[in-house]
Amino acid sequence: MAKTKIYKYKIRKGSEEAYLRMQEQVQAIYREHAEVDFTYLKASENSLLRTEVIRFYDSHSEEVIQKIDSDPRILKLFDQFTKEIWDNSLPIQEENLEEEDISHTGKIHHVEIYCSQLERSAAFWGWFLNELGYKQHQKWQSGISFKLGASYIVFVQAEDKYLQDGFHRCRPGLNHLAFHASSSRHVDELTTKLKDRGITILYPAKHPHAGGPDTYGVYFEDPERIKVEVMAP
Repeated sequence: MAKTKIYKYKIRKGSEEAYLRMQEQVQAIYREHAEVDFTYLKASENSLLRTEVIRFYDSHSEEVIQKIDSDPRILKLFDQFTKEIWDNSLPIQEENLEEEDISHTGKIHHVEIYCSQLERSAAFWGWFLNELGYKQHQKWQSGISFKLGASYIVFVQAEDKYLQDGFHRCRPGLNHLAFHASSSRHVDELTTKLKDRGITILYPAKHPHAGGPDTYGVYFEDPERIKVEVMAP
């Protein structure tokens, strides 16, 4: 049965960067073992108070969790966390929710995008979505999909008779797709990788605050010129 684990704790003042680096390592290890999604929250009254939500989508979540908890790399990181990052003035709180406690109602089931050149779009989105933790879900002659948790994104080759007009995000219809990053550091690393791949960063003069002074993100376009955004919490 799928599970969600919730951890609440306090980190030490000045440990933010080390905490973010550690969480990125933890996510990478978890995703080797399981189909999983992470959410990190700061308390509005005290940014050192953190809530970590880990959603497991595997049908045998208990077995997966046991395997992850016994991974030597996770044990080493947890030891480092307790010694260098965790403020032990507040005990770590843990809560477990079963699948029936969580509803998918209202959440996006999937998004389907038609492409002028499927191979080109599949290569672009396959790399990018993998960077965010998506895995290839389905593949057939005229399409491919990538899944994270309960949601997936589909790319389909458009028929020739519909290719003439092309796409423009300023026309009525879809303008952009926006994704969560795990941290501002994640945005920075992704920005570097995009540039290394020759992908133009939009609004460079305002980067990484193109969405406003209180935002931190990167903006770019896919091969069809659909705008893509990745935003830090």
